[in-house]
Amino acid sequence: MEVILLQDTEYGDKGAVVKVRGGYARNFLFPHRLAVPNNSGNLRHVEDIAAQRQKKIEKEKQEVQSLADKINGAEEIEIKAKGGENGQLFGAITHQQIADALNASLGTQIDRRRVQLKSVKEAGKYSVPVRLTFGITAAAKLKVTAEVDKKAAAAEKKVRKPRKKEEIAAELEAQEKASVAAVQETTPQE
Repeated sequence: MEVILLQDTEYGDKGAVVKVRGGYARNFLFPHRLAVPNNSGNLRHVEDIAAQRQKKIEKEKQEVQSLADKINGAEEIEIKAKGGENGQLFGAITHQQIADALNASLGTQIDRRRVQLKSVKEAGKYSVPVRLTFGITAAAKLKVTAEVDKKAAAAEKKVRKPRKKEEIAAELEAQEKASVAAVQETTPQE
């Protein structure tokens, strides 16, 4: 018996015309609405559904492509993070932070899992690949700036003076005298 599949099964994909045993079709496929008999009316109906589905897919592709064009044409997105004067960040810029910045600036709903950039740990400019559906990829421009804490920067600048040999020798002598005095106090006197 030839049937038209309404859903993907082990016999074939949705919309395919396949040959199955009559009992299997009547007892399983038809009651579970997985297939319909192969006749001209059902075949036309399935073709109409396939055409509607194809139109929907084309419309979604156009929407995704327009989103990719919007991301590619967008201005540079800036993210500020705490960091040192040398441009090294104290943490890392995460995928979630990048996605939030993209969504805020473009008014979109991009999921963090779509952002394909490795973690950002230094200030600078980056090209962020964003993987969308239907194999479409866009590239957003990202600028990461390090905000320098003035107190931390002053502490970094403060350079420890090298000690002189005389200071080291005097410190060692003082420690030696203290240890000799401690030993004399703990030993019993006769």
